Amino acid sequence: MPLKSTLQVGGAPLTVREWGEPPAPPLLYWHGLNPFGALELNEAGPAWAEAGFHVVACAAPGIADTHALRDLGDYRPTRLANLVIDVADRLELGRFAFVGWSWGASIGVYLGARHPQRLQALVLLDAGHTDIPGDQDRRLEDVLGEISEQHVRFRFDDSDAFVSAAREQRPRWRPALEERLCAGMREQNGAIVARSDRRAAAAAWHGLLQEQPSSAHTALARTQLPILLVLASRNDTTEEGERFRAAVPQAEVRSIDSGHDLLADAPEETIRTVAEWLGA
Repeated sequence: MPLKSTLQVGGAPLTVREWGEPPAPPLLYWHGLNPFGALELNEAGPAWAEAGFHVVACAAPGIADTHALRDLGDYRPTRLANLVIDVADRLELGRFAFVGWSWGASIGVYLGARHPQRLQALVLLDAGHTDIPGDQDRRLEDVLGEISEQHVRFRFDDSDAFVSAAREQRPRWRPALEERLCAGMREQNGAIVARSDRRAAAAAWHGLLQEQPSSAHTALARTQLPILLVLASRNDTTEEGERFRAAVPQAEVRSIDSGHDLLADAPEETIRTVAEWLGA
């Protein structure tokens, strides 16, 4: 079982889970933009600890739980990159490897560009190399309306109904995946709903539209930071990956036969690829 603790950041509690311990090299992980991030490392965390790392996973406030950051502007990737440094400072991590999936990878691009002196290496899991589709000029209120509609639709009569629907979308169902997904839901007025705060989810998506990952690629290239981009072949962003490699020449790009959610669809290969690259 991981060591679980809570930090106060931005006026909200942030839950941290740790596997392994110092003096093992620290690996800090940030999850995707969905309510299922709290236990995203329930398989990878112990495996990476076994491989010799002190693994730290953050459950983003308002996304992996119901308590949002006080200032919704703090969900911009640049500010979340600063929050990651704050977490690392409080945990006395010093320099660390950062691994991010999806939303976490987009944050990682800014983290590497703005704080390269704090990173040993940067791993981007199927994001950070491509921009987010959407109108950059959209207002936060418009995004909030859209996210609210999604929250209303994403309701289930009970836990069994949710698990049944989730199984249909996942090619490799297993107890660990069920545990991870169920942790992202909660009971509300007799129904099963997403644990995330719709305001926080909207602010995070709006922040990605405002601060697209490509705007940090030039600065990231100047850092000469070791970077691994892992592409999910079934998500097919090969062309964007080539553009990223051209913009950030020090990046190594690998591909895994998987859908976008690498740790759900291809856990063994993803875990091994990250561990071996960081170990080298």
